[in-house]
Amino acid sequence: MALHSVAAPVNRPVEVWSNLRSRPLFGAATALAARLIQMGSTLALVPILLSHLGSEQFAVWLAASSLMGAFAFIDLGIGSNLVNHIAVSKGVSASARTYVSNAFVVLSLFSLASATVVCLTFFSSGTENGFIHFRGAGTWSAFFVTCLTLCIVAPLSLIWKIRLGLGETAIQSLWDAFASLGIFCAIIVSLWFNAGIVAVVASFCAVPLLVHCLNGAQLFRRYPDLKPSHSLASAGKLAAVLKSGSPFLLVNAISAISFSFDSVLALHLLDAEQAARFGVAQKMAIAVQTLLSIGLTPFWPQFRAATAEQNARSAGGILISAFALALLIAGSVSMMIVLFGDDVTRLWTRGAISLPNDLIVGVAIWIPVFAVNAVLTSLMSVPSLLPVQVKLASLSGVCCFLAKVILAGAWGGSGLFWGNSFGLFAFLILPAFFVIARDLLRMKQAKGRSR
Repeated sequence: MALHSVAAPVNRPVEVWSNLRSRPLFGAATALAARLIQMGSTLALVPILLSHLGSEQFAVWLAASSLMGAFAFIDLGIGSNLVNHIAVSKGVSASARTYVSNAFVVLSLFSLASATVVCLTFFSSGTENGFIHFRGAGTWSAFFVTCLTLCIVAPLSLIWKIRLGLGETAIQSLWDAFASLGIFCAIIVSLWFNAGIVAVVASFCAVPLLVHCLNGAQLFRRYPDLKPSHSLASAGKLAAVLKSGSPFLLVNAISAISFSFDSVLALHLLDAEQAARFGVAQKMAIAVQTLLSIGLTPFWPQFRAATAEQNARSAGGILISAFALALLIAGSVSMMIVLFGDDVTRLWTRGAISLPNDLIVGVAIWIPVFAVNAVLTSLMSVPSLLPVQVKLASLSGVCCFLAKVILAGAWGGSGLFWGNSFGLFAFLILPAFFVIARDLLRMKQAKGRSR
């Protein structure tokens, strides 16, 4: 009698999805798509909000919503170290759950303390002795809702970092897209009922908070071994977790100060007309920088896992793929800016502002330089390269500032872009190339000796 083995049925769609979501390029594509959905919904909301709220309350909404940009700092850098930890353990080790538990406790305590400060500060503004006062109906409440939401969401900010470490950027992108569409619908409903500026800001804040909760519930249901437990927390571990996040927090702060506040520097170094032109050009550059940073993020945990396994070939392949994607996006955008940058600006500003050729060239050069920098800084977030990254970021930040001050006086607004390009290329990109190449070579040699 012949014996026949019966193979277990294979769920092809699940297998294909599992293979796809583990690829950083697919994660980058979904992250970029989610960000484009967010940008599209925001652009669609601007004229609607302006017509319903009026210029004064619309300005309040812009200011309050811009505070949500602090979300990148709200995890105190702990989330970035969590990515490295989970990328190596894949979330299955006991140490991963211990780190997650202590990280949640640290950020929960930070959330409680900061929420208390926010409440005391904003409630005191309603008294005669208060030291902060707001003008305009609903302004006080709008800012209070935004700041309080930021405080509450601090521990929940770890959810997407855990997803990133597990290689589930695609799933996180679906949640992000869902949040963007939910915000759009919630704001439209609040405007339909003429609920006022406070309701509009509350809609903008409450939907992401709800989505983070649902995302976390689904994540820990799927990975129960990562579910936080307060019993795993201790004073020593809490201090270690807080210390582990400080280098990432420092790098993020240096980056924000070096590049995000150039419009403020322009106001001091340039005349009003030049500062306005630079501000418009910088808005275009920041939009591309944001897309690049988001698109390159999925490569980081993959690179971390490869370096932990001492797999120089895999790490080099990830590095090449990240550079290819970054330069493809940056090169395409730079070419579009050179060809149509002035036309788009005049259309955007209704003819009020036109960009000179030197400023267009400065932006077109800066975007590829930033793209290369974004790849290197993202992949240097692994533990072995992080101390070097902190030193290079500090050095390049100081040099960028000095170069911008010198070149802005000679070349105007374009000098600010050229100062950033020179400072990054000379004091971060070139040294970082040598550092990463050296580490990959050592990794390859160590692998060869172990055979």
